[in-house]
Amino acid sequence: MGVTRLGCANGVTGEVLEPTVVVDGEKVVITTTVEHFSGGADCPGNDVVYLDVELGPDALGKDLVDAACLDDGEAVGTAACALGAARWHLPTASGLDEVDPWTAPADYSFQVTSLCGERAFLGTFDIQVSADEVTSVASLDGRSPDLAKSDAMTVQDILHEARAGLSDGRTVRLSADEEGDPRYVSIGDNLAQSDGASCYFIHELSSASRSR
Repeated sequence: MGVTRLGCANGVTGEVLEPTVVVDGEKVVITTTVEHFSGGADCPGNDVVYLDVELGPDALGKDLVDAACLDDGEAVGTAACALGAARWHLPTASGLDEVDPWTAPADYSFQVTSLCGERAFLGTFDIQVSADEVTSVASLDGRSPDLAKSDAMTVQDILHEARAGLSDGRTVRLSADEEGDPRYVSIGDNLAQSDGASCYFIHELSSASRSR
């Protein structure tokens, strides 16, 4: 996940301290803090620091919530919390028998974090799509800054990979939001394997007719 310092710090988030993870009912609340900064800095917007957070099986089927965006959180009212406190919804442990159809807008953009497997398409990206084709791709975490459009994926590509995985007998898990848009997709029995597995967190999906 990505962490950004809330206060002014000359564009530098700095060291991210050990996060706190609390499973609370139907949500998993994640709190992140950063090293102390004395202040007196410019505010160009701080960089994003990415870190891995290990979650136990009790997190499955629950919303992942940013504690800073809760009602009493430090970031409430900022652009970072415009979409609410819930960032993603993790699927349950059971796999799917089929992948429901999804109607893609003619033109849309989305941000996706691709975490599993060994390939060029790893990291967090902002992708623009028109007529089912990637028209632009930008790395948001610097892991693959020169990724070619041909190596990027559309949401349709991700769902096609999931259907192919089912045909091959692999385990597929998918979580969608209330509007039916896919938000999490994983393909593979063991996501820790270096190959043969894929997993995607889809967020910030928007089109000309609707904004998320």
